[in-house]
Amino acid sequence: MKYKLLNTAVSVIDNKNGSIELIAPAKTDFFCDICSNYKVLNAPFYHTNIEIDFIFRCKVEPDFHEIYDAGGIIAYDSENKWIKFAYEKTDLGYPSIVSVITMDISDDCNGESINENEIWMQIVRSKNNWCLHYSKDKVSWKMVRYFRLDLSSRISIGIFSQSPRGNGCKVNFSDIELLKQTYNNIRKAE
Repeated sequence: MKYKLLNTAVSVIDNKNGSIELIAPAKTDFFCDICSNYKVLNAPFYHTNIEIDFIFRCKVEPDFHEIYDAGGIIAYDSENKWIKFAYEKTDLGYPSIVSVITMDISDDCNGESINENEIWMQIVRSKNNWCLHYSKDKVSWKMVRYFRLDLSSRISIGIFSQSPRGNGCKVNFSDIELLKQTYNNIRKAE
């Protein structure tokens, strides 16, 4: 699979063995706030193109420093329509799985506290039905969000890192898989 970079990164080290190190510069984000004019789409996004249906998964290991430092997966249709699925140092005082669905403006959903150095994450698409899961072991998947979002049949899918308030964030991604298939039951990942 050939990947390309959207936006500037401090560095991208693609080891070609399924592991990538992606370092975001300072003041980078993918978010369109509902209560302000804050619209920033400058986080480095290393991606490829895919058509429905698919499962994209990887292990994510962010080097957290500041609030909102994060790494994860983005499914991107256009600057006005995309999904961000992140392992983030939240403003709640702990790292969490965060999902952001954007249709012109972004919603924002923080999950429970997660005390892991690395976590498995996956985005599943079945037509315009989506499911986001995380796992500590790549065996038992926990659903974070199940929803419908009409995106183009061909979109960009890949990994990102961000540091909206910080001076940068390094994220290691490993065991990256893009499967051109989906689950029979996308809620349960089976």
